[in-house]
Amino acid sequence: MTPLPRVPDAKVLRRAPGPPGKGSLSARLVLRHTFGMIRSHWHRIAFAAFVFFVPAASLHLVADLLHDEYADSGGWARYFLLSAFLLTVVALRFLGEVVYAGFLDMAVGDSWFHGEDRSLVEVIRDLPWIPLIIVDFMVVTAAVVGLALFVIPGVIVYTFWGLAGPVVVQERHGWRDGLRRTYEISRPNWKLVLVLVVIPLGIEHALATLVYEWVDAKGALAIVAGEWFVAATMLGVIGVIDVALANELMARTPFTKRSAPPARSQP
Repeated sequence: MTPLPRVPDAKVLRRAPGPPGKGSLSARLVLRHTFGMIRSHWHRIAFAAFVFFVPAASLHLVADLLHDEYADSGGWARYFLLSAFLLTVVALRFLGEVVYAGFLDMAVGDSWFHGEDRSLVEVIRDLPWIPLIIVDFMVVTAAVVGLALFVIPGVIVYTFWGLAGPVVVQERHGWRDGLRRTYEISRPNWKLVLVLVVIPLGIEHALATLVYEWVDAKGALAIVAGEWFVAATMLGVIGVIDVALANELMARTPFTKRSAPPARSQP
């Protein structure tokens, strides 16, 4: 008797069963990609969260301690020096979030959808740093301002441009074309983006705030561990959902005359 073909175990499946853009677009399809990427790459997600968040969180604690203890005792020169150190650490934390999201796009997303396995060093080397930082900064700033103005403008920003990071990384756009392309793929599918990106982001923010408040009184080690936990779980899940949804929307949305053609780098 001819043996039946072996079906890959979902627990060891490291690639999507098909390329993005195939089948009916739905939340179920995106979440299936998300769970597949998390099952296959949970160890890489947790390690990247440690690398990009734990050192920065530790430095932030040191900077806060030094600023509170010495800023008022050494004159203006020491105050400005300590303030500059604190601002540098804050910038490093923001940069860590950007690189972490880029890692999820390139290392996890490319492995799942395209079979391209990249190391952490390769991701750092190949990331389109400047446009990625610009679009992240612009979207976050616009969303924060929008949320302060009766919430709805901030929700609109995240709905139409919340996927800008994966779009810039995957299709190698400059920041202007990246924002334009993100709007192009998100506008027809705004309900799906709202359900899978914006609402989970709000839930993540609320849960992360609870974690931070809980660990705040338990010492420095607990605070740093809480930072890693939030990054490895909540931010990791949100980031992987963004990667899955962006890949499906890009594959299904033709380029218009105003869209720059993709120029994917080879590993």
